[in-house]
Amino acid sequence: MISRILLMSAALLVMSCGGSGSGSNSDSSAGTGSSNAGSSNTGTVTLAGQTEVWSDQINWTLSATAEGLNSADVSFQLAADNSGLEIDSTTGLIQGVATTAGVYDLVITAEDSAGGSAVESFSFTSNAFIAGHWLMDLPSSNEQLLLIISRNGRASMTKSSAVGEIDSICNGQLTILGDAVSGSLSCVDAELNRFALPASGTVVVGSSITLSDFSFADSLEDALVEGQFLFQTQADVFNFGSIVPGVYAEYSDIASGISLVKVTADGSLTAMMPSDVGFQNKNSRCGLSGSLEADVIFADYEFESLKNALQVFEATVTLTDCDLGSTALDSLNYNQAQANALGASVLDTLADAQSFKLYFPGSGNSNESQNAGYFRYVQFCDESNQLTAIAALLKDDSEQFSIIACPVEES
Repeated sequence: MISRILLMSAALLVMSCGGSGSGSNSDSSAGTGSSNAGSSNTGTVTLAGQTEVWSDQINWTLSATAEGLNSADVSFQLAADNSGLEIDSTTGLIQGVATTAGVYDLVITAEDSAGGSAVESFSFTSNAFIAGHWLMDLPSSNEQLLLIISRNGRASMTKSSAVGEIDSICNGQLTILGDAVSGSLSCVDAELNRFALPASGTVVVGSSITLSDFSFADSLEDALVEGQFLFQTQADVFNFGSIVPGVYAEYSDIASGISLVKVTADGSLTAMMPSDVGFQNKNSRCGLSGSLEADVIFADYEFESLKNALQVFEATVTLTDCDLGSTALDSLNYNQAQANALGASVLDTLADAQSFKLYFPGSGNSNESQNAGYFRYVQFCDESNQLTAIAALLKDDSEQFSIIACPVEES
């Protein structure tokens, strides 16, 4: 493996994402709000529609209606608390637009020609879209923290040395509410020391996440009380929530074997054996199968604003027949069925091909089974079913008489 497989100490802390357990896609009536103090209302204003959205989401609407006024000539006004929202004065329609993340107070006034009026206040939440890769440098120890977050707040973080060796890994669920993020990650280091890592702070979408409650120590045992993760961009093709189809190989310990998985356009993952591509003398280290979790909300997004995001996906995976080696960490049982996983796609410069990182939190409770870990798979056969540069790398002296080829697609 590119990095080490690590045991997790505790199950994911399950928290709702997108605020207050309702998520950012619920279509619920906002009700009649709360009347402004000191107002002399002769009617009431009701707001219907989606009052909690993602900051880049645009396909939503809110609709204000007035009761107790002359409906023939009611006009609406909106004080939008710097949210950028506007209301149609005649219809009361608030059309969805991309908004700055935050929790806003919307004050809607309805008036008729006879002097009747109603004023109501409503809460509107725009949750930060923070899916992607976020990086923090630790200069004193020449280490890096890489934070991967899915749209729904599923998070994994690794601490790695200057040569890329993983020293710690954390998994958990973050709550995203407006421009704030909070939660707790379950972590373990290379010596199997387990610890919980609280994390809370503020977000600048597409720029940075500043965590103010972040007690992480570097290898020199210098504790951080605040850290700033910077957003990383590296994508030419926008395929958020998916993996480019092909056959992928995990080859961090070629001497003990490789792992192969086939990824299809519909998001299914199927384990393969080394012999399926012609290897005669390589063992299979672990069988990976499963499926990506569909994320249909992206039909509601302005894609241009997200094209630079590194692709992040959620998946359900099964690991079988894992035989990773004889060291203490490698000898643990990583087999698990229908486990939640988080991944991220990135271009592998060595192979000039796609690759994906896969984080699985495991059960967090046992040294015997369902352990947490991290894989890095690199495309072995591309979308055109042609070998990438990784094939030549994996054909070492033990395979000099092997005929390596991409599997023939069945017609």
